[in-house]
Amino acid sequence: MRVILSAFAVLLGAATLPLDAQVGNRPGSGFTTIIGSAMRYAIDYEQKFQLLVAEETYVQELQRPPNPGDNLSQRNPGGGMRAGGAVTRLVLRSDFMLVQLGGDGEGWMPFRDAFELKGAKLRERDDRLLKLFQSGDPKRFEKAAEFTEATAKHNLGNVARTINIPTLALMFLHPRVNERFEFTDEGEETMAGRVLRRAAYREAARPTLIKTTRGRNLALTGRIWIDPFTGTVVKTELNAADPAVRCAITVTFRKDDALDFWVPVLMEEYYKAALGLDEILATATYSNVRRFLKPASE
Repeated sequence: MRVILSAFAVLLGAATLPLDAQVGNRPGSGFTTIIGSAMRYAIDYEQKFQLLVAEETYVQELQRPPNPGDNLSQRNPGGGMRAGGAVTRLVLRSDFMLVQLGGDGEGWMPFRDAFELKGAKLRERDDRLLKLFQSGDPKRFEKAAEFTEATAKHNLGNVARTINIPTLALMFLHPRVNERFEFTDEGEETMAGRVLRRAAYREAARPTLIKTTRGRNLALTGRIWIDPFTGTVVKTELNAADPAVRCAITVTFRKDDALDFWVPVLMEEYYKAALGLDEILATATYSNVRRFLKPASE
């Protein structure tokens, strides 16, 4: 799968709203008011940083489901259910970065630079991804893409995935793309003692934002959990499925007191190719989150 990044490379223009417009919904506010607050939150979130850097610990497993009739033998002539379970497991640690493409609604580009695989050092920990963008190197995007491509080669399974971006579903609320989606109210849900409003979304526009490697449309569905008083996005879910592949990505956010805004803390992923036997399960956790407000000098 690959992400069509150009869908986010558009100017926001006059859609920018003041910060105080996103807070202060009254108790019992209707769904339209709440989803409007969440859309303003997405605008404000985009303006929080030029670079967002974190350490990503990415645990991946290939899971093989039980397969009936796979263990025929003289003692078991009828076959039976072969037990499933983890086939392969690895832990990959990387520097993860979101880079603002230019501000005013142009979106972010994600990059990863692995430094440790299965406990073994791949390179020195020298913040080379961050230094690359702070240097203003005119080829910084090309070089960072090479780091990301090298990191992706360590991924397990037969699904080439580049949509595992923790802020992706949050940005479906952005005014420059939210008209592509239909949002419906799924009522309230309590999470960690906090009453949230759950919004379901469905991508209706074509061509879709995400396509398969063969160029087929891959329509997105999912849910977004919203604080009804502030519009803060606390959790997102993204689902994509077609005859060739299925995927599900769930991201949980928490407030970083030092940064004074909400950052991704956990991303859970599931992938299954129709022609493959194994399922891919992955969990990414984020630590040492840092943000940088100033753009790189040219």
